[in-house]
Amino acid sequence: MAHVRQSRDEALARLRSAQRFGGCTRAALLGGAVRAPLLAAMIDPETARRCFGIRGTDLQKRWARLVGLAGARPASLGFVQVDGTLGLLGKQLHTDQATLSRNLRTWERRDRPPALVEATRGKKPTVLVQIPSLTAWLLWVADAQAIVHRGHQGFICTDTIRQVAVTLISRGLRPPPEKALLPLDAQRMIRLAEKV
Repeated sequence: MAHVRQSRDEALARLRSAQRFGGCTRAALLGGAVRAPLLAAMIDPETARRCFGIRGTDLQKRWARLVGLAGARPASLGFVQVDGTLGLLGKQLHTDQATLSRNLRTWERRDRPPALVEATRGKKPTVLVQIPSLTAWLLWVADAQAIVHRGHQGFICTDTIRQVAVTLISRGLRPPPEKALLPLDAQRMIRLAEKV
């Protein structure tokens, strides 16, 4: 069983920490202009096929819709919550419940799962889906953006943050452990990733 709810709580706490450090809002850290290139890199058909094992046009369209929902707002952080059943999420993704359920189960069983799901039943059922890679990248970008907003000199700027994220996402790589990268380190990281 995935611990998606706990992961979301931890992600939101980390985003609040980045907000405090940067002295700014969620939108300043992860506004639409910041999130759009990351989401585009995640749903690129070649990246989806090579890095996440998502093949086939219909499956890639479903993946793109799920990624879009998981990155719709600054506080989404790679999570989609639906107050209702998996069938309601299926309607949002333009697919039937059985197909979506099968896709999610298959993705969860992989070594590096593209998506995790946690569902509750009862009078108020909820479905919570996480795209772990998107969560990790959005949090890294938020942390790096917080350094920019804090006014620390000598570290990478917003454009370089975007460039690092998009390049590494398109290669299926995880975010670097350092959030405060120097420009020279970022360029070296991009060059190495492009050779992969």
